[in-house]
Formats: sequence, structure tokens, C-alpha cells
Amino acid sequence: MKHHLTQFLLFSLLIVALKACKCGNLSPKEAYSNAQWVTRAKILRRQSKKIDGIGYIEYKVNHIDVFKNIRKPRKLPDEITTLATSAACGLPSLGIGKEYLLSGRFVDGDILRMYACEQIIVKIKDGKPLGVVLEWNEVPNDLRKKLSGGNV
Repeated sequence: MKHHLTQFLLFSLLIVALKACKCGNLSPKEAYSNAQWVTRAKILRRQSKKIDGIGYIEYKVNHIDVFKNIRKPRKLPDEITTLATSAACGLPSLGIGKEYLLSGRFVDGDILRMYACEQIIVKIKDGKPLGVVLEWNEVPNDLRKKLSGGNV
């Protein structure tokens, strides 16, 4: 019986690992080019919600700087949605009161959606990413200048 339980647990872990979010290694330039919007945003509120039975997190944000918006001159909405779990490539753990460099796409009209794999990230010395999403204070000065100039 113990052997079957161990096999079941290992099989379950394998399924979870296979279904986990896996992102390609996009350069900052590729991530910026693929994005429909890029913003420096402060997180004001976090709310869980279901849309068509799927769990999402909706963040209420203050856009401090908008670096890209393919729908100009319209302003970006103050809500950004993401899937409710990191295993589904969502960003469910952004801190209230913190500022982030965020990017994503428009869905269903003007809804802002973001996924972990679409974020602009930088690599540190050993070639590993600095994180899944950058807090604004982690964004290197050279990337800040490129974002401000629109030529990442």
C-alpha cells in the first residue's frame, strides 16, 4: 500500500511539473516588441475574480509612466488582469504599494492582460533572469533610458 501511495505522489508531482508555466528566454527587446502595452505601474489593490469559471487576479493600478500603448491616444485602463496561479503563467503575487515594470496585451476590447512569459526581464551575471517581473527599483538605468526613448 505504501508503495502505491509513493507512486501516486510521484505521478502527481510529474503532472504538476508538466503543467507548470514554462517561458522561453525572450530578450528585453523581443518582450517589448511583442507587448501591446508597457507601463511602470504602482499596485493599489488586488482582487480575486472568476471569468467564465477561470480564476483571475485583477490589480487596480496607477500608471506612472506608459512606455508603449498600441491604442494611443486612449489611456490605459487602471485595471490589469492575470491568471490566478503562477503555474498557469499568472502573476498573482504582486505587492500592494510596490511599483513594477509590467507588459502585456489587450483582450476582449480594452482589458489589459499580463502573463509571466510576456514580461520584460533582465539577466544578471550568471545568465539567470533577475525575476519573473521587475520591481521598478530593479530596472537598470540603461533599460530605463531605452524605455523612455521607445527603442528597447
